Amino acid sequence: MEFNSVVFDMDGVILNSLVDREGWKYEAVNKALKSEGVDPESLDREKKDSLLGDQGYADCVSTSKEVGVNPRKVWTEVAEKTTLAREKQLENGQFELYEGARESIRALHDRDIKMGIISNAPEMAVELTIEHFDLKRFFKFYAGVRNFEDLRARKPHPNHLEMAKAELKRDPFVYIGDHRSDLVAAQRANMSSIWVKRNKASMDVDPDFTVKDISRIREIVLENT
Repeated sequence: MEFNSVVFDMDGVILNSLVDREGWKYEAVNKALKSEGVDPESLDREKKDSLLGDQGYADCVSTSKEVGVNPRKVWTEVAEKTTLAREKQLENGQFELYEGARESIRALHDRDIKMGIISNAPEMAVELTIEHFDLKRFFKFYAGVRNFEDLRARKPHPNHLEMAKAELKRDPFVYIGDHRSDLVAAQRANMSSIWVKRNKASMDVDPDFTVKDISRIREIVLENT
């Protein structure tokens, strides 16, 4: 199939931010919880994922009420603290683009493929990352979760991918992700999908293509363009 627009997920796809089991991120969540008067040791990682927004709006609200904090306030605090932690990791050289990511992005750009980024990370974290790696010039559109209310539209909801389609305009589209939520969002947005499978995990959603190396997307996208 010929693809004229390519949309990437960020973390785990083009950026290796998954170092040390994302300890940097959970340390930032702990700081945010302490600032809200919550003992971080009282919450397991799943509850912290809820406050990060990783399990969607409803779970974030539910967990916030459970621990006695305002959901909007705590999510905003978590978003700010994790973005600051990301910035520190970038400055210290702890995060790197995956091997072949920059070359693949440049190759698509050189063939006039329109590109975007859709991430479930806070939008300020997306902008920080692409500016750090001098990638902004390659992408016509990018978006993360913009505010607390926007959690309702995070993947697997198709809203953000529909926004990308409206901006990029060139059909057909393909979304590249590494999680189930990415593949479900692509299906709901009527986009093809590429699963970046970096481990032996199985998936109960069928992607259109599966790759273990981000460099292989060039073969898929450029093969017939």
